[in-house]
Amino acid sequence: MSACATLSPLEGYPAKPVEARDAMLVLSPGAGAILGVVQTGYANATEQTISLATNARAPGQNYFKVQIFDAAGSSSAPGALRDVALADLDMAGEARGTVSFADMKLAPYFVQNQYGPFGYSMGRTETSDICMYAWQRIGPSLKRTGAGARGAVNLRALICDSKKTENELLQIMFDLRLKGVTGVVAPAPRTLGASGTVISPFAKDGAANVLSPLPVAQNHKATPQPAKVSEEITGSVTPRLFIPEPSAQQSMPIVPQPSAQQSMPIVPQP
Repeated sequence: MSACATLSPLEGYPAKPVEARDAMLVLSPGAGAILGVVQTGYANATEQTISLATNARAPGQNYFKVQIFDAAGSSSAPGALRDVALADLDMAGEARGTVSFADMKLAPYFVQNQYGPFGYSMGRTETSDICMYAWQRIGPSLKRTGAGARGAVNLRALICDSKKTENELLQIMFDLRLKGVTGVVAPAPRTLGASGTVISPFAKDGAANVLSPLPVAQNHKATPQPAKVSEEITGSVTPRLFIPEPSAQQSMPIVPQPSAQQSMPIVPQP
């Protein structure tokens, strides 16, 4: 492991803008263009907030927040930044509180990038944007002598997008690179993947999503049906004459019979 020696400040200083090229992260194009970087110095750490361009219709700003702690620094020192392990935090509650304009749901899947496992929540806004809130803690690295080379690194990411899928948002976390830190800091268990391996959530039918798909609008306009043909036309067809059957109320004409008082006409004999 290696770390950039200039990342840990010797003394604290208030937030100030720095050049985009000085961002601690290298992000893929899918993350969006860097709009600005604000850096704050503490007695034991350096913090950056990297603002990103977004096409989301929901309010708010896409960003990454990076905290790199000094190996020898103490969180209890005056002017120090507090370093809290993820196990001691309610990350699902933090996601809901940070992304209050979306219905955030905690992902149950195990994922990791080049630096180790990370967690995330997904949510959908009223304007149908998909939002990802992700978090990761990269443990401290040690020198071969056992001395600290670098303290922990904490990451937070909020990305909302009107066009990307959940898997495309996750890809931003898979592709990120942290300047000054190489390799996998804490190898994952062998049963979950070898060191340096990206593990993403996939199901049998594709990406394993946290959110349910939006219902597809149905077109209720009736589709015209072709006229039914009573019989198949093969060769010449003899036209049929339709003769209605007599109904129960319709009878054949009655021819009156001669009465008893009416005799046959007498023809005179010659």
